Amino acid sequence: MPYRYFFACGGAVTLRDLDVALACGQRDFLVSVGTSAASHLRALQGVSVVLDSAAWPMHNPKRPPLDAWWQEVRHWRQGPGDYGNLEYAIAYDTIGNAPATARAYAETRDRIFARASDTPIVPVLGYGQAPIGISIELMEGWEGMRPDLVDGDGSYVRPAFALGGLVPQHGSKAAIAWMASVAAVITELVDDGWDEDALGVHVLGSTHLPYLRPLAATGITVRCDTSTPVQQAKAADAALAWGFTDRYGLHRDLLQRSRYARVAFWLCRERDKLGLPWQTPEPAWLEELPNLTPIVKPQQHRLFAA
Repeated sequence: MPYRYFFACGGAVTLRDLDVALACGQRDFLVSVGTSAASHLRALQGVSVVLDSAAWPMHNPKRPPLDAWWQEVRHWRQGPGDYGNLEYAIAYDTIGNAPATARAYAETRDRIFARASDTPIVPVLGYGQAPIGISIELMEGWEGMRPDLVDGDGSYVRPAFALGGLVPQHGSKAAIAWMASVAAVITELVDDGWDEDALGVHVLGSTHLPYLRPLAATGITVRCDTSTPVQQAKAADAALAWGFTDRYGLHRDLLQRSRYARVAFWLCRERDKLGLPWQTPEPAWLEELPNLTPIVKPQQHRLFAA
C-alpha cells in the first residue's frame, strides 16, 4: 500500500485513547516529546513511533526548547543504532518560519556529526520552499557526507524529508500545486534510478488526498499523520452532523454518548480513506471504557499490540 498512517498523539490524547487505537488495529503513532503518551508508547512492543517537537499548534506555549527536544530524542537510545520502537524523530521546525527551521536543523546536524551519528532525524521541507533541495541533499547522503540522512551501512531506512506547514493552508490550490512540484522532483529522481526507499516522505498533519496522491503516484511510500480522531471526537455532534456513516458498525446514539466510540469511528474513517485495513472495537467495551482502569502496564498492552 502506498500510505502509512500515523495517529498523532498530542497533549489531548489519553491512555484510553491509545487503548482504542490499538483495538482498531492502529500500530503507527506520532507523538510529541515529553508527553505521557510518549512515555507510554516508548514501553510498548509491537508499535512504531515517530517523535515530533510539538510544533503544532503554531506558537505552542508548551513546546520544549531545542535542547530539551534533543535530550528527549536521545533518551530513546538503548545502544548503538538502537532506539527501540522509535523509527525516527521529525526535526525541530517552526511552522511558517523557514529561516528558524533551518537554524535549528543546522544546530541539530552539528550535534549529529559531532557525537550522535545514529540519531534518526528526518529534516523538514516547509511549504513554499524549493523542492530541488531534496535531490541535492540526497546526493550528499549517498556520497557519505550526510549521516543525518543515511545510516552507517549506507541504507535509507527512514523518509528523506517531512513536508510541513500544510495544515494552515487548508487544502488550498497553491498548497496542492506545491505538493505536485515536490512529486515532480521525486519522479525525476526515480527516473534517474534512485530507489523508492530512499525517497520516502512524511506529510505532517494531513491526510488530504489531493496532497497525497501525486506523491503516491511516484511509487514511494507516503507516510502521513493527523490528530483527527481525537479532534473530531471532541467536536462530537458538530462533526457527526457531516461525517456520520454506519459503515463502521457504530450506531449514532452510541457515538453521541461515548467519546471513545467517536475516537474509534474517526480512526477507522481515516484508515479507510487511505485504503488501510481497520477494525471496529466491540461497542459494549467502548461504552464501558470510562469505568475501566486504563491499560497502563506494557505487558498488558501487548494483548492488543502483538
